[in-house]
Amino acid sequence: MNNLATVFLILAVLGPVMPALAQKNPQPKQTAGQRLEKLLNEAEMPFTKREENSYVTVITMDENESERFEVFLTSLGNDPNNEKLQVIQMYFVVGRLTKGAAVPPALVKEMGKWNANLTLGKVVLIGEAILYTSSSWLKHTDSELLATDAVMGHLTSKDLRKEVAPYLKQ
Repeated sequence: MNNLATVFLILAVLGPVMPALAQKNPQPKQTAGQRLEKLLNEAEMPFTKREENSYVTVITMDENESERFEVFLTSLGNDPNNEKLQVIQMYFVVGRLTKGAAVPPALVKEMGKWNANLTLGKVVLIGEAILYTSSSWLKHTDSELLATDAVMGHLTSKDLRKEVAPYLKQ
């Protein structure tokens, strides 16, 4: 009986101490890629990892409207592990030039106008692809903001496709 009382006394003293000790052991730090993947999952945007910090994902507006786009995780500065400098970049295809075709000067002029008037993001030309791109800080992004940015990117690129179409037919 004395031994049983001793065990209860030890449990009573150590019981509150054990969870406190467990909390002092920090959880392994989540990488930027893991954090972005978690945000994509929480935002219910299916994705495929292409390579390190590069994803192809889909935003679905309704049953008949969805768009595939690319998401890249980059960092500014020389330290890729600096949380404060990690950036999420989204790229939506607006149009494609014919392979080997010269970029119409009128399109370049229009791209300048679009970029001057866009509230968020910008239109860029990479190779033959005309893209709408936007970016945000990973540290300040949650799944709701990520989804909102994707919806805005989708809607903006959808409108820009209509604007770009005449230049692609030339």
